[in-house]
Amino acid sequence: MANIVVTGASRGLGLEFVKQLAKFSKSPKIFALCRDPQGAEKLQNLANGSPNVSIIKADMTDFDRYNEVVSSIKEQTDSGGINLLINNAGMMLKDTLTSVKHKSLIDTFELNAVAPLLFTKALLPLLKKADENALPLKVGKSVVVNISAHLGSIEENTTGGYMSYRLSKAALNMVTKSAAMELKTSNIFVMALHPGWVKTDMGGEQAPLTAEASVNGMLTVISKADESHRGCLFTNKGRKIPW
Repeated sequence: MANIVVTGASRGLGLEFVKQLAKFSKSPKIFALCRDPQGAEKLQNLANGSPNVSIIKADMTDFDRYNEVVSSIKEQTDSGGINLLINNAGMMLKDTLTSVKHKSLIDTFELNAVAPLLFTKALLPLLKKADENALPLKVGKSVVVNISAHLGSIEENTTGGYMSYRLSKAALNMVTKSAAMELKTSNIFVMALHPGWVKTDMGGEQAPLTAEASVNGMLTVISKADESHRGCLFTNKGRKIPW
């Protein structure tokens, strides 16, 4: 049976990932990580109706607890392996060159770039133990997907703004590329996805895309990914975004 980990699963895209993955015919075990399980009512309701969803308390900026989180995941897996990790937890501030603050830069960078890197590192032993046939993947026995953004693209930056967010996502793109190269020999595939401008708490009500459509598109891209996707950033519709 496949085992999947989704971070930032209490709302928005993370919640939608859990919802759609829980409907897979092979019924993968889904570990939904969130900072406050008690306050995650929608996720709790989803888990109550889906026996394959397990909620795990995890503050992704509490780096000292990563080993505890990974141990909790390992205890609940049949094979001990993880087939798919979706590093989704993140934050966005609309700061500019004139309004950006030191703390906002550090906080955003830690959650958006440092956490995906260090959590992937912590989960690496389980990613290496994954059952190669558990998920219909073309690219490896396990896959790491970093939820990035086109705002992290230097080439496509024509407006500025979103200073701390852009910096953190550009760093996450480099994390993706470096990890993809280092883990290739372990048959672990790494790529990044841009979900689009989505109607979530982060994206706002004016966003044109629903979380359902965004996640459906991203899961389609993951299912069709091949070697050309390794270490790269793609949209939820399959377009490659330049660095």
